[in-house]
Amino acid sequence: HSFNQPTFSPTPIWDSNAITIANRSIVGYNPIGIFVNTNNTIYVANQENNTIVIWHEESVDQVKIIRGNFTRPASLFVTSNGDIYIDDGTKNGRVQKWSAEINTFVTVMNVNSSCYGLFVDINNTLYCSMAEHRQVVKRSLNDAVMTLNRAAAGTGTVGLASNQLSSPREIFVDVNLDLYVVDCLNDRVQLFQPGESNGITVAGSGSLNPTIILYYPTEIILDADKYLFIVDSLNNRIVSSGLNGFRCLVGCYEKGSQSNQLNDPHSLSFDCSGNMFVTDSSNSRIQKFLLMKDSFALSFNQPKFCSTAIWNSNGITLANRSIAGEYPVAIFVNTNNTIYVANKENNTIVLWDEESINPAKIISGNFTQSHSLFVTSNGDIYIDDGHENGRVQRWNADTNTFVTVMNVNASCRGLFVDINDTLYCSMSRNHQVVSRSLNDPVTTSNHVAAGTGFPGSASNELKYPGGIFVDVNLDLYVADCNNDRVQLFQSGELNGTTVAGRTSKNPTITLNCPSGIILDAEKYLFIADQNNHRIVGSGLNGFRCLVGCHGGGSKSNQLNSLFSFSFDLLGNIFVTDQGNYRIQKFKYLKKFCTNTSSLFQQIYSSSLTKINQIYYRNCDKQNYYYESIRMKVIETGDYTFRSSGNIDSYGSIYKIKFNPLDPSENLLKTDDDSGSDAQFKLDIHLDVDRIYVLVVTTFDSKETGEFWIVVLGKNKVILESLSTPVNIQFNYSSKLTDDSPTYYRDCQVPQCHYETLQIDVITTGLYILWSENNINAYGYIYKNDFNPLKPSENLLLSHGGPEESSCVIGDQCNFYIKGIGLTLDDILHDELQPNTVLNNQSFSIKFSAGLTIIMFLAGLINSILSFITFQSKDSQQVGCGMYLLTSSITSLLAISTFIIKFWFVVLTHINVFTSLSILRGGCASIEPILKLFLYLDGWLNACVAVERAVLIFKGIKFDKKKSKSIARRTILILPFCIVGTLTHELAFRRLFEYEPVPDITDTSRTNEDTIKRYVSCITRYSPTVQDYNTAVLFFHLVGPFIVNLFSALFIIFGGAQQRSVARTNQNFKEHIQEQFREHKQLIISPIVLLILSIPRLIISLLPSCAKTSENLWLYLGAYFISFTPSMLIFLIFVFPSELYMKAFKQSMIRIRRRTSP
Repeated sequence: HSFNQPTFSPTPIWDSNAITIANRSIVGYNPIGIFVNTNNTIYVANQENNTIVIWHEESVDQVKIIRGNFTRPASLFVTSNGDIYIDDGTKNGRVQKWSAEINTFVTVMNVNSSCYGLFVDINNTLYCSMAEHRQVVKRSLNDAVMTLNRAAAGTGTVGLASNQLSSPREIFVDVNLDLYVVDCLNDRVQLFQPGESNGITVAGSGSLNPTIILYYPTEIILDADKYLFIVDSLNNRIVSSGLNGFRCLVGCYEKGSQSNQLNDPHSLSFDCSGNMFVTDSSNSRIQKFLLMKDSFALSFNQPKFCSTAIWNSNGITLANRSIAGEYPVAIFVNTNNTIYVANKENNTIVLWDEESINPAKIISGNFTQSHSLFVTSNGDIYIDDGHENGRVQRWNADTNTFVTVMNVNASCRGLFVDINDTLYCSMSRNHQVVSRSLNDPVTTSNHVAAGTGFPGSASNELKYPGGIFVDVNLDLYVADCNNDRVQLFQSGELNGTTVAGRTSKNPTITLNCPSGIILDAEKYLFIADQNNHRIVGSGLNGFRCLVGCHGGGSKSNQLNSLFSFSFDLLGNIFVTDQGNYRIQKFKYLKKFCTNTSSLFQQIYSSSLTKINQIYYRNCDKQNYYYESIRMKVIETGDYTFRSSGNIDSYGSIYKIKFNPLDPSENLLKTDDDSGSDAQFKLDIHLDVDRIYVLVVTTFDSKETGEFWIVVLGKNKVILESLSTPVNIQFNYSSKLTDDSPTYYRDCQVPQCHYETLQIDVITTGLYILWSENNINAYGYIYKNDFNPLKPSENLLLSHGGPEESSCVIGDQCNFYIKGIGLTLDDILHDELQPNTVLNNQSFSIKFSAGLTIIMFLAGLINSILSFITFQSKDSQQVGCGMYLLTSSITSLLAISTFIIKFWFVVLTHINVFTSLSILRGGCASIEPILKLFLYLDGWLNACVAVERAVLIFKGIKFDKKKSKSIARRTILILPFCIVGTLTHELAFRRLFEYEPVPDITDTSRTNEDTIKRYVSCITRYSPTVQDYNTAVLFFHLVGPFIVNLFSALFIIFGGAQQRSVARTNQNFKEHIQEQFREHKQLIISPIVLLILSIPRLIISLLPSCAKTSENLWLYLGAYFISFTPSMLIFLIFVFPSELYMKAFKQSMIRIRRRTSP
């Protein structure tokens, strides 16, 4: 484009005070035509001097003037190459083109009158809007000779019919070749679609949908989102459409010559930044309106609901009279879900968060009987104080003070602050709504916004008005209570339109004293129908009751003379149920949304086959066939896309485009099986003339089959399959033979023949490589180098999608077979250097070797000391001693197996020629044996805790012989039970090894480089077995902790209970404290043991993409810490116990006696 079509936020704002960038001395008298190109160069047709005036936006003092043989030009258009098309139809009956290259004029179109609008579309077709001839004509500039013009719109006769125009002015042609015509004397804007002679009214008089009232419109421009910007000439303003309908942008303060006023504006144009340039014709000047902020923050919530939105009919009472006071009427919920209620009974403002029960703040002030309040984005509160004091006060959130901001003659039943910081008060007893700007430095007199001050039912009258609402277009909605209606007063209008209730032109709903009004994001009305004790709302299917639909009352599904309400962020409704002295919350049930507005149905059929393109649905889900479908929306509305077919389909909708390399980019909505029979169902709002892409794939990888898409909506959606054009740049043919080198493609597929090819990329871009052959071929792309010993190293892309070489645990092959869990093999594998003596290994390996020896010695000492303590008969009088004696032995075995495991891993990795039988034996046995002893330790400790609890429970009835008998049986049976839970490891644990064949095609590699043995101890679990393995892990690590903790709590509380019976001089709480002091180690010990075991639990549950080499000490340290419980038996059980310490000392005395000479 040569002109600017900015993208604006949903609610852009321009500075209402413009800058005059050119006056009559530059642009002449009554300027009309203006054009700003994409370089921000401004072109104005000077009718007074018959010139074209050109200057850059930032250099108004450097003006270029082009003179020619044209008279009173009414319009101009500039193309991308700088050529200027200028109207010269008034006297000379032509359109001229000024060539930027040769600085000359040439006639390009013959016309019968002046062109009040000129446009050159994307096909190089020139349009002229002939006001006097009531027609728009066009001709192609590509024709070698000047052909006759063709009619583009209008019959040439004046009229109001859809194919007629009356004094058409400016025109606009979009990229779809849709022609927009400002039909000036018909006060409307017409849209003529390609090839259509009948126009559609998109704004102004006669439009099917409510738009805006226009008076002598003269210009039309579309922004990047196809919203309309119109010069409403004799209303002296610029208006636009948007998500929330039409609104006034600039010139909204009646005509004049002030900086915020316009007088007969004619044309407008945008610069690159979205600033607006207007020819203010009768003021003979060019005005620049700066784009101030691309959006504004509303302090209240306007949710967007589905067409069948419903709320839970049973409300939740959030506040009763103790919080909200008697007869609460005023409520406000801000965008942070903070609730504000005016307590009339206590003359306070109560604040609390939605999730909290108790008020967070109570604000007291010198106000009485407040009927309304409003909270702005900065936290300031506007509170009604008109009943006795005749004012509206503002509480300043920063200074915590009140100040009067409006003087009124009665209580304000409704308060509102609009986007321009104008305060509105609905004075019910005065039958009027008044307003004043908060930007005025002094409190000026109020302006009348609606009502005459006398009760009545005429369009300009009100009768006891209640709540009010002002939208972003500055349209005022008033709940006209005693007239049983809701009135809409458009910006600047004093005559209202009934949009709901009595006297409305269209059927709406019967109201009985409406007291509150709110609009949602789509401008549907929500009304507090006070004397019908309900809230009603409008929608696609008209009005309906939402909550309180069971008559007045005090039940949870009833209301009693409600007054006002507010939405939170989620669309829940908060109601002042004044007759019941409570605040009710009605939850929005979004999950029950359905699309019942679907009227038009169409079916799209296709299939996914093996020739479809493949992508990654997300990082973990690979190899999915998909089809992408472009969607063209004919009419804005809600649409439903449902799939069916013989595949488990998965659907996603994107805006603008679909990027298979980043499926989350531009994603609007996705679904798997919200429909029936494992099919997707997508309910979504689509806008006309936007680009959308529907992507159909499957839930499971590489699934093929037919599918159908049923589209339900307001109008037809055009679906076109997108195909990626492929330019075949190169064909390569070869074959794999018995002489081709082999490698392990992954850990499960050995001896695969392969061939390597080097790819030299000349131009950066997206490339597709595929194979056609009679074998099941696999393809992989590597960066820099391919190592057959580590086939995942440097891997960029495979036949199944992208792979990351960091997604490897320990050895590279384990990526293919491991689910979750790290072993010592995995942690040390990349750190150990083959065929290198220990002294030359890394510091991490040498330090770990020394640490294991220290840990073994500490564990050995711990076990010996524990064994000395519990081998005496005095310590084995009950089962506890037997458990701890066995635990001292298993602790020694666990720490011994740990050091064996460490040195086995180190030595076998250093010595690559270790016998395979030794490797297999160690792989199959060491890890399960290590787990056996660790788990035995934990459960034996738990058995000790259980027996102590039984001792407290039985008291003097405790049978020591039976205790020892149970202990013997438990110690005998427990190892077999634990081994039973570990049998799956024995079944699935095996050694994986191979030696790749030399790559005879790569002469740069020597035999020493390629002939290497590769081994790894692996387990391959199915998902079910993996789940079982995880459950076993939790059972053995968390189970003993739970048993220990609950037993300790029973000992403390049970012992306290028994003591409280025997010793009545202390209360139960004192006995508990005494028991805790005596037995606190029983609670502390299991917690310490659990904390020390957590690292093992975490390591065992780590995802398969953990890269241990980057944080070696984090993993290695955690692994070592998890063995410390086996070294702490003496410290945890013997050292804190007087009985066991006495036994230990006696055993040491006996040993010294035996060993003394």
